[in-house]
Amino acid sequence: MSSVSLMAKVESPREPSADAKAPSGTKQRILRAALELFAERGYAATSTAAIAKGAGVAEKTIFANFTTKERLFEQILTPAALELLMPDAIGGVRETLAMNWASTSGLLDAFMHSRLKFVQEHPSKLKLIAHAVMVHPELAELFVRVFQEQIEPRMAEVTAELERVGELRRIPRASLVRIVMSMTAGYMLARFVFRPHSEWDDEAEMATMVDVLVNGLKPR
Repeated sequence: MSSVSLMAKVESPREPSADAKAPSGTKQRILRAALELFAERGYAATSTAAIAKGAGVAEKTIFANFTTKERLFEQILTPAALELLMPDAIGGVRETLAMNWASTSGLLDAFMHSRLKFVQEHPSKLKLIAHAVMVHPELAELFVRVFQEQIEPRMAEVTAELERVGELRRIPRASLVRIVMSMTAGYMLARFVFRPHSEWDDEAEMATMVDVLVNGLKPR
C-alpha cells in the first residue's frame, strides 16, 4: 500500500499528547527516522524494525513510546513532527535572502534554484508534506507560521531595497509572496509529485518563470 492510500485511510488522528506536541530525545529520533522511511517506502513497506534501526533504538522502544505502528504514523502527521523537516526545508531560503541582491531576476533565480536543490535532494519529503497537507489542511498553518517568523522579515528588507533601486514596483508584500511561492511550489509539485516521469528541462523552465515574473506575459 502506498503512503498516499494509507494517508487516505487515516481520517482523523487522535489529539497528540503533550509529549507528541514537544517531542524530545528518543521520540525525536524515532519521528525523524519514521518520516524518512514512510516518505521513501510508504507505510506498508516500512517495518518498525527498520524505523528502530534508523533511530538507533530498540524496536520495543517504539512500542513503548507510540504503542503501535499506526499510532506512530498518525504522529508524523502533526505540526510537532513535521517541524523536524523545517531546517532542511528553509535552510536554502535563509541563505539566499542573507545575500544582497541588485536585481529582482537574480533573487528569483536563486530562490527557485534553492527550492529545486532541496527537492532534488529530498523528493520523498516533498511528497510526504504534500500528502499530509492534503489529508489535514490545518497542517498548512505550520508552514505559514514558520515562514512568517523566520523568512518574512528578511524578505521584507530585501524587497524594500529592490523597490528603492527601481528593480521592483510597489505591490502589496503579501501578494508578491503568494505569487512567487505559488509559482515555485506549483512547479515543484508538478515536477516531483504529479508528473515525475515526464521530461523536464529545469533550467529552461525556471528561466521562463523568472522572465514571466519580472516582465509579465505581454509580447515585447
